[in-house]
Amino acid sequence: MSRIQLSNYRIILITIGLIGVLLFASPTIVLLVKLPPGQEYSEIYLLGPDHDLSNLPFNIEPNVSYLLYLGVVNNLKSAGYYSCLTKFGNDSTLLPNQTLGSPSSLPSLYEYNVFLDDGATWETPFTFQIDTSNFANNTSQVSGININGIDYPVTLTSAWDSNKTGYYYSFFVELWLFNGTQGVSQYNDRFVSLILNMTQ
Repeated sequence: MSRIQLSNYRIILITIGLIGVLLFASPTIVLLVKLPPGQEYSEIYLLGPDHDLSNLPFNIEPNVSYLLYLGVVNNLKSAGYYSCLTKFGNDSTLLPNQTLGSPSSLPSLYEYNVFLDDGATWETPFTFQIDTSNFANNTSQVSGININGIDYPVTLTSAWDSNKTGYYYSFFVELWLFNGTQGVSQYNDRFVSLILNMTQ
């Protein structure tokens, strides 16, 4: 047998030996090497009365009830305790700041609380209606909103927007998540909103 053939056999034997060592050691390697986790996040969504994105309310009237579906999805790789805070403002209300990750300063009206396992989805129907709205001097004034049959007094006005031809309000839901380490609920940097045009 020539030296070249012996050298080739040695290389083959060494390669087979190394592969065998790696195969036997792979369970230990998996324990020692921490692979990067998948992306962890939460979702919040609003659907219209047909259970899709069609027919979401825009032009609304006083004393008319509107049906929506609110949903939350947990992809945190662990269970989560969520709060959904509903808020109502006018056209000058500041929505949550996505750059700073801060919630709106408006008070919460109606609140949903839900515990979700990892990978779980929660969804519920809910209704809202503007109880009263007065129109005078190119201004719309809302003095109450009803969410799921509960009346909330609000005092909001919206001036006539001649460019967009309407009186605009915003209805939105912020997603909050309980931080077990700090023992408090924190804004989860997620919200859904509807722009509403109040009509007579």
